[in-house]
Amino acid sequence: MITDVLMPVMDGYELVRQMRLDPATRQIPVLFYTAHYGEREARSLALTNGVADVLTKPSDSKEVLRVVDSVLSGKKNTSTVRSGLPRDAAFDREHLRLVTDKLSEKVGDLRVANGRLRALINIGLELASEKDQKHLLQKACEAARDLFGATYVTLGIVEEKDRTLKDLFGHGTDSLDWIRAGYAVPGILAKVVEERRVMRGDNPDGNPAKIRLSAGHPEIQSFLAVPVASPSRVYGWFCLVRNEGIPFTDEDENLVAALSGQIGRIYESVLLEALSRSRAAELEVQIAGRQRVEADLGRERDRSQRYLDAAAIILLALDTEGRVTLVNRYGSSLLGWTSEELVGRNFIETCLPPREHALSNQRFREVIAGDLTLVVKPVITRSGEERLIEWRNTILRDDSGSVIGTLSSGTDITDRDRAAEALRTAEERMRFALESAAVGIWDIDYAAGVLRWSPILEAQFGLEPGTFAGTFEAFVERVHPDDREIVLDAMSHAMRSGTDFSVQFRAIWTNGTVRRLSGSGRIHLGENGEPVRGVGISLDVTERRNLEEQFQQAQKMEAIGRLAAGVAHDFNNLLTVILGNCELLLGDLTPDHPSQPDVSEIQKAAVRATDLTRQLLSFSRKQTIEPKRLDLNAVVTEMHAMLRRLLAGVEIVLRTGSELDPVTADPGQIEQVVMNLAVNARDAMSGGGILTIETANVVLDERYAKTHLGVPPGPYVMLRVADTGCGMTAEVQTRLFEPFFTTKEVGKGTGLGLATVHGIVRRSGGSIRVSSEEGVGTEFAIYLPRAPLTEASAAAVVPVLSPATGVETVLVMDDARERRELTRRLLERQGYTVHVAADEEEALRAFELHPGIEVLLTDIVMTGPSGPAFTRRLTSRRPALKVIYVSGYTEAEEALVHRAPLDSRVGFLHKPFTSEILGRTVREVLDRPKSTTEADESLTIH
Repeated sequence: MITDVLMPVMDGYELVRQMRLDPATRQIPVLFYTAHYGEREARSLALTNGVADVLTKPSDSKEVLRVVDSVLSGKKNTSTVRSGLPRDAAFDREHLRLVTDKLSEKVGDLRVANGRLRALINIGLELASEKDQKHLLQKACEAARDLFGATYVTLGIVEEKDRTLKDLFGHGTDSLDWIRAGYAVPGILAKVVEERRVMRGDNPDGNPAKIRLSAGHPEIQSFLAVPVASPSRVYGWFCLVRNEGIPFTDEDENLVAALSGQIGRIYESVLLEALSRSRAAELEVQIAGRQRVEADLGRERDRSQRYLDAAAIILLALDTEGRVTLVNRYGSSLLGWTSEELVGRNFIETCLPPREHALSNQRFREVIAGDLTLVVKPVITRSGEERLIEWRNTILRDDSGSVIGTLSSGTDITDRDRAAEALRTAEERMRFALESAAVGIWDIDYAAGVLRWSPILEAQFGLEPGTFAGTFEAFVERVHPDDREIVLDAMSHAMRSGTDFSVQFRAIWTNGTVRRLSGSGRIHLGENGEPVRGVGISLDVTERRNLEEQFQQAQKMEAIGRLAAGVAHDFNNLLTVILGNCELLLGDLTPDHPSQPDVSEIQKAAVRATDLTRQLLSFSRKQTIEPKRLDLNAVVTEMHAMLRRLLAGVEIVLRTGSELDPVTADPGQIEQVVMNLAVNARDAMSGGGILTIETANVVLDERYAKTHLGVPPGPYVMLRVADTGCGMTAEVQTRLFEPFFTTKEVGKGTGLGLATVHGIVRRSGGSIRVSSEEGVGTEFAIYLPRAPLTEASAAAVVPVLSPATGVETVLVMDDARERRELTRRLLERQGYTVHVAADEEEALRAFELHPGIEVLLTDIVMTGPSGPAFTRRLTSRRPALKVIYVSGYTEAEEALVHRAPLDSRVGFLHKPFTSEILGRTVREVLDRPKSTTEADESLTIH
């Protein structure tokens, strides 16, 4: 018995053991004929197990006969065979290891061969559908070169009678003129055809003459030539060449031989079909040939079935009714059905989800009709799992050409589809995020010179989607001329270094609009440092930059306001002394006194200076205001007559909105706003013009709020003042609301008018928008918040003037001697008893010495303890004590001024003041009635 080691069901070692256990077969000699067995222990194990000898593949025939003869003649001594003895553990381990190694080697070879077999099957399926002889042979060359990695492939067809060349095909080389039709086939190719044998070998220097090929033949180093033949006839040769130093293997030879056999049979089938149309007289010969071919194809089908079962794709055949006629092992395993269970069933109803039935039946009818388009369909396994399959279809026909069904190969692309879907989802999320954030995307291909923009980026440059020209030059043209150098420098540096870049620039729209953009990008360089591709993003930061500029302007105005408030406070202290002493002097001088006019002029100048400080305080929002529920229509209507007299030569157009909402503002300050704007408009229209004053209800939306710092969206009342004057430059508009900034001649303006307007509007919770164009005019639009709908109109209170004299005792507390003495003299002239104190210590001493003090007149801000801090100590001792705070009104006093009027024991006196105002304030506070709670509670001021 001669046996291989590896066989189905039982390996060679187990076979020998079983034979030795049976007396009937115990003495039969056994030879192992198997693959390379160079390992000494393997041979020793085999001989110990009762094997007479081991032949390794391939063995020379003489050697085989010699060994067999030696065994049969008894020369080989097999007496050492351990007949029927049980195996020990060491033998089992060695036996298992050798078989396992052999199996591992086989599995690895099968895994590699599996892929090539699948390709071979697909090539066979594709070639089987080809009806043109030349196309068939050319496709065979192309497929074989790709499958086996050949440098080039040639396929020659010879004449049946004289074996001369009939047709020559090739792929991978243009040199096919080394032999012409009608010439004898040379060298190894002739042997392949004549002897119907495979020729494989190496020709290291590649010279074709050394293997008896013509000198014009292309270089040939390693070659594998096989006959193109059917069982009954040789049609030519099939030659694969490798010139990369890689020889062909036994496996290559077997697969090429199988492919060549398929080509020969298919070629013969195609040839017979062609001959059947032109050689009716030879019908019997063709039928016989077809029968032989069919017999061969039957055997080939059995072999192919084995290949099909090994392929990792679904192979499925259906009849014209959609019933399964064939399915390979992989398909059965994936679907969860055995081939026996599937054959005869309707594939669509059994293996496709119900929702796909109608559409799949229609698609199957289209395939039967000849539509072989690639199809992707889900299948449902027996366990209920859905898998996505990509189907390639071909049509099966019978001998008469009638369609008998379809043959399809299916690839499971479920995981690939899920990965693609995950990628699409990620891209969609990224696209949504960028679109939601209004981020534009650009991509430049430097080799092609093409620049692509997303629709959002096109919108940032004022373009409709799809209208961008797509070049770098078109992009540069839309950059502001002053910013082009910055952009080009940033991108040039990135193109040289391959680093990321960021740049901010202005974009010019076709309608002249200028937008500020912020861009970032990354340039990818090639192997030689040249720019290959660039990608980046862009963001429109116009509104953000505007807000930043507004915030910076607000900070600057706030700083100027603080400075102005401080100047006004200190100036008020000086004006208080000046005005007070002027009153004292004028009270002592007779009307005809020579100094009386000089003192009056000093007093007038101080009064004018008081108006200036009032404007400063209004600008800095430190002036005390009395907001009321106000109708702007009533304000501008009442001012109309006055404005006509003031603006002689200017036409005034008044447009009041209907059903205008009320606002909450100080009437006097609103009048001041209208007056300042009207006067500025008059000065801008030196030759006359039109002044338009308009009111209307408006709603400011989120967009306006985003571009104007500190303005919430909602309902507002608009006051619009527009003129047809000379207008303003952009530079002037940036400094418009700065105090003391003016474009008028020296002595024609203080520069506080518009600064005051700005301060009033901001303090009223509104905003102001200015638009101006040189030579056209200027428009101021003021937006004041609508008053709350539940706010009731405040009843007008007519103040009752109290007499400015009294006999009570007053304590004046001020750390400035000149103000302290001035206040004392003014009050003493009005009949009051006055004590003075420079600090807390002197004030406490005065209270101890003079228990009749009824009112404390104190400055709010003093060196040392402040007025409010000291009054808390005094009022805790004397709850009935009245307090008057004197204020130049700085920011530190604001909280007290807003809170203190709630208490009837507290009054306020604002600097600068006259003796009349001083006396009236003291009298008014002293005459206030005491409330019940105040009689028992102490005054607390925070």
